[in-house]
Amino acid sequence: MRVLLLLLAMGFLTPSLPAEADCVSLQAEGGPVASTRVEVGDEVRLRFLHSLWGSPVEEHFRITTEGLELVRLRYGERRLVEFYGHEAARRDGDWWVVEGDRRHFRTLTLRASRESRMQLSVGPEQIPLWNLVASGGPIRLTVIGCGDGTSSGEADHHAGREH
Repeated sequence: MRVLLLLLAMGFLTPSLPAEADCVSLQAEGGPVASTRVEVGDEVRLRFLHSLWGSPVEEHFRITTEGLELVRLRYGERRLVEFYGHEAARRDGDWWVVEGDRRHFRTLTLRASRESRMQLSVGPEQIPLWNLVASGGPIRLTVIGCGDGTSSGEADHHAGREH
């Protein structure tokens, strides 16, 4: 027992403390509209219908300590690959897939409308964005510490999880 206390006192063993939770925060012009808890390594997917052709588009991101890292893009039609200027895409079932360039984003500013059916997915949770703002209005997606204005309870409440 003395050895354990000595090692703790000398800093060789440190009890693991819970890390502060991160949240994906969604803000519209009037302030926060939703948030949900995430962990580094979680995948976040943004899905919407393309405004010109109505084809599905998915943008996959990974939560990092720097925010969001672009992992891959998925398009429902080949012409969308060309429209967005990508030179190479592989076919994966019904999708055309472009691997992300690992760019990091601290914030994404999105424009959601009912026609776009834009939604954010975090794990099994799906948050429809088109009904959180006026049609075409801006919505800002940011990864923040839940302690930065959003408690874990608030995040659960906004995400529809009640304790």
